[in-house]
Amino acid sequence: MRGYILLSVATLSLLASGCRLGPPSLRASRSEYNRAIQRTADEQLLLNLVRLKYRDTPLFLEVGSVSAQFVFGKSADVGGRIVENVGPSAPDILDLGAVVAYEERPTITYSPLQGKEFVERVMSPLTIDTIMLLYYSGWKIDRILRLTVQRINGVENAMRAASPTPGDVPPDADFYARFTRVTEQLWELQKLSLLDMGYEEQETTVSQAIVANRVRGTDLVAAAQQDYRFHEIGDSGQLALFEKRRVPVLWLTPEALDRAETREFVETFRLVPGKQRYKLKPAFAAQPTGKDGRFEELAVGTRALVGTMFYLSQAVEVPRSHIEKGFVTDTRGADGQPFDWAKVTDGLFRVHCTLLRPARAAVAVRYRGHWFYIDDADQTSKSTFALLGQLFRLQAGGAKAVEPVLTLPVGG
Repeated sequence: MRGYILLSVATLSLLASGCRLGPPSLRASRSEYNRAIQRTADEQLLLNLVRLKYRDTPLFLEVGSVSAQFVFGKSADVGGRIVENVGPSAPDILDLGAVVAYEERPTITYSPLQGKEFVERVMSPLTIDTIMLLYYSGWKIDRILRLTVQRINGVENAMRAASPTPGDVPPDADFYARFTRVTEQLWELQKLSLLDMGYEEQETTVSQAIVANRVRGTDLVAAAQQDYRFHEIGDSGQLALFEKRRVPVLWLTPEALDRAETREFVETFRLVPGKQRYKLKPAFAAQPTGKDGRFEELAVGTRALVGTMFYLSQAVEVPRSHIEKGFVTDTRGADGQPFDWAKVTDGLFRVHCTLLRPARAAVAVRYRGHWFYIDDADQTSKSTFALLGQLFRLQAGGAKAVEPVLTLPVGG
């Protein structure tokens, strides 16, 4: 009887151990998968920046799905001797043994991001609404503008850097310096809560004048259903159709108007001075309207996502031998001397290069026999890289991936 009791206890222990394996294994594996996907996504983004520096073709693989099977194995053995009439003082004669093991078998499906929809998303200029969304997310205004904007009111932000590395640069250093300087002044105003960005509602005429008695009640209802309104034009007895639109605006507080940072902002972008609000419009939609050819609005020309990536790829250090061999463009200034692209992205982003695996890297990839990495102590570069990742998900996240082409069973 005692042997039966021991066998039953062992069986229950084996089953109970199997139950305990479930939730703890889920907690452990979920965290590990989360970290692995996040790390490899960062590595992929950095790898593609390096590829652009070398004019190699970038490629993005999206993790389509991750599934895992937990396979349990159980075994037990019983051994002993049977002896009759041994008495209550006899030693145990029944030996029990049990083994419980489980194995995790993950399967990961990758899908390449490509096709017409994806290409259009990464090659189309960013919208001003996207810039506003990044601002609402808490990013510094200078970081946002330097990364996403090509020019404002004709003042360029290193436009040639938003393409494959050019062989020469404009002789005027202002092709990036003036823009960088004024964005730094805007950040100073933002820090002091003297500047903000947001939306205002504005009614815009969307029709020509219409004689009032020709507008029927059904016209009024139909217009209202589509968020349009009819308003009288002065005392003319005529009506026009108006639409309410959200207009992006940059605001300055009254205290900001007399500050040196604001004066530099106004002069650099040739704005009408003394105003507390400037609308943001696409570059093609705004023209100088004030005195002396000044703007009453900010005419913003934006970069495409791929242009933003090209711009940051200029911050990738490369071995001198790769430049000498022609693997990377050797950019020359007007004086014929090598041009240092680190000047353009200074204070924004930097990717280091080394022959050996770096010991202190936030993210690192091996490419063409060298390691490219972002220093873990470089908070500025890490922030810009995080912003680029967020921008990539905003622009490319809605694109449909093609059918899975690679499914890997990772387990043994």
